[in-house]
Amino acid sequence: MLLQTDEVHSLLEPAYAPHRTGRMHSIKGGRWRIPKFLPSVRQRYQLAMMQRLGLDAVVVWNKIVNHPLAFDDNIPLIHFERGSAWLAADAPGLRRYLARLDGVLCNSYAGLRMLQLKWQLDPDIPYRVLQNAIRLPDQASTHPGDRFRLGFAGRMTGLKAPMVALETFAELKQRCPEAELWIAGSGPLEPVLKRWTAQWGLNDSVHFKGLVDDMSGFYASLDAFICPSWREPFGNVVQEALAHGLPTLVGNADGLPELVHHGVNGAVLTPGRSRQSLARYDPRCAQGPDEIYDPTTDRLVEAGVLEPTEAATVLEGWARDPALRRRMALAAREQVAREFDLDRYGETLVDFVDSVIRS
Repeated sequence: MLLQTDEVHSLLEPAYAPHRTGRMHSIKGGRWRIPKFLPSVRQRYQLAMMQRLGLDAVVVWNKIVNHPLAFDDNIPLIHFERGSAWLAADAPGLRRYLARLDGVLCNSYAGLRMLQLKWQLDPDIPYRVLQNAIRLPDQASTHPGDRFRLGFAGRMTGLKAPMVALETFAELKQRCPEAELWIAGSGPLEPVLKRWTAQWGLNDSVHFKGLVDDMSGFYASLDAFICPSWREPFGNVVQEALAHGLPTLVGNADGLPELVHHGVNGAVLTPGRSRQSLARYDPRCAQGPDEIYDPTTDRLVEAGVLEPTEAATVLEGWARDPALRRRMALAAREQVAREFDLDRYGETLVDFVDSVIRS
């Protein structure tokens, strides 16, 4: 581990503690930190360190611009794309980095196409799509017939579109009076959502759970899940929801359709309106990246958002048919066990790195 920060996050510290000696190294210097205003000195230290460690390859985690690490031309360089390609601004350093690569890992096919379409990544560079993996949880929704709990989880920012989830629920509530919306997470749009929840008379039906420690318990308490994000390179919360047996509704954007198969384990809808329509609730609801990958046309397009009436119609069908939800839940958990196995993930990653080294 070549660390560009001085500390490991507290949640990860227990896992990395046994490897601190010999396996973890600061790129800012050894015993003494080399200051930023001596970049050539720091680079010489980094190159010497990599030679001393005898590295066979360097895998860069989700960073394509403004690299603080000097790369040895004699050591294979592999980029692991997990969303950086959507947000980076064009710069000479970005182009030099992509031209230097010996291999590319992507956690979605959308990530690979974003690199190729937006940044003209050489299509002949060896690549592997390696979707995130997850252990199949013991807990799962049982889908009782006397309730319908819709869930949303994520940071409450514009591109996660929590306002679309609330719009959709407001429409659904008119058709299914027993419906509830459970929201996990926090963020700058939380006061906006609470204000409109009150204005629409939904305070008794919308439950803001805040930061949830037991996310497995949260998912298992739901009956369906919605991820209305207009940009989502992969969709961790979607994978987690499916793993807990939740039919999941997403937009046809970026990597989301790689997880949800329409009519099998959820629904994939076309974002049918401009996201600027959300600005009437608060200008921040429409803030975020403009460009996304459209899997249907295989090109970059302007981001849009879901139509709440269309989404509510799908959810109404699920609410009225618990048996359908149970069948979709079974398909979802079977897919997770089959396609997102954690052991196979590690083997595939190592095999790809080995193949790049050999070539």
